[in-house]
Amino acid sequence: MKQNPSEILKIYQTNSEQLSLKEIFEDLKHISEIKKCSFCGCNKDTLKEFAELADANNEKELAEKALEIETKIASQQKYECIGCNPCYPADISNLLFEMDDNDDVEKEDSCSSLSCSCDTPKSKNKWPIERGSYFVGDEKASVAINTLSNTELPKELIKTLKDKIAIVGYCETENIGVEKIVKNIISNPNIRTLIICGNESGQNMMGGHFSGQALLSLHTNGINEKKRIIGAKGKRPVVKNINKEQVERFQSQIEIIELIGNNSIDDISQNVTIALSKEKQKFSEIEINGFSSDEIIAQNPQKLLLDKKGYFVIIPDKSEHKIFVEYYANSGELLQTIVGEDASSIYYTIIEKEFISKLDHCAYLGKELTKAEYFIKYDIPYRQDKALGELIDE
Repeated sequence: MKQNPSEILKIYQTNSEQLSLKEIFEDLKHISEIKKCSFCGCNKDTLKEFAELADANNEKELAEKALEIETKIASQQKYECIGCNPCYPADISNLLFEMDDNDDVEKEDSCSSLSCSCDTPKSKNKWPIERGSYFVGDEKASVAINTLSNTELPKELIKTLKDKIAIVGYCETENIGVEKIVKNIISNPNIRTLIICGNESGQNMMGGHFSGQALLSLHTNGINEKKRIIGAKGKRPVVKNINKEQVERFQSQIEIIELIGNNSIDDISQNVTIALSKEKQKFSEIEINGFSSDEIIAQNPQKLLLDKKGYFVIIPDKSEHKIFVEYYANSGELLQTIVGEDASSIYYTIIEKEFISKLDHCAYLGKELTKAEYFIKYDIPYRQDKALGELIDE
């Protein structure tokens, strides 16, 4: 089966329930041959989702084939999402979510924050409960600000409004980013107003994330039984890490001032003043379930065992702008030399060729290859097995 993109989109909009996993894989394979999709994180993520669903349905061969394509795209990826109109991987991703009957919709996880790449919250007694790219003003203030995709605006706003707002940060995704905003807000009963401003992520693009529109939809409509935000139009508006109780708390606690598209510090400041003039009382301090306070303290291993597959010697060559990785058997025999210009292409090749078998060895290799790449690109000193800070201080 090989349809053109318009036919693929039509199928997923009108007839998705009749498609088999094999047919979906054939479409994914065809989509991956489209040049822009072959470099896109959207397609990579969808292939990984398909592999997980296929594996859960005992379609091991399809899962393996999908992961092969996903690995190839990951090694040459150029962008996460460019808001294509339409976005074929997004349509399939949404279909896979609907097909997956193994989702634990009652699951309660621990993510939250106005913008963060870390999934582990701080202690329950501290606020914000999540680490992230935000600025905290007065924790007892009643206003929070989300600047959507404008990553520079929070810095300017905190200078002007530090004593008047609780927190300001950006958010570019309609799932994890939204989850984190909700939990960060409902964990502080002082916050009663959320101002959403800045440029929408995916504005004027059908395939974009639309995190602002997702927040508005969540506040107005809530979530369905599969934790999809009702009425949200982003690529994947599914909030797996917040529950119905938390969403209802967000809806009751917060009034939203919608300034999407407005980046004016004066306008935003004026709306903060208006919100503060309403003098809203602190919201109920009834404890909300679902906040995890557990943290795992990282420790260095007392003993590292050799990888039975061998070891690597990394040699970055600035004159050739290449990284040479010599792969040795533990006996000392040189087995192979891998050559590349960046860390990711090299370690993906090593994984694909099955030259490595231990997770700690993979982590070590990724760290050392990144250091080698820095040496080539930024002239930062490189010596294998030595900390970057020590080399810079030398």
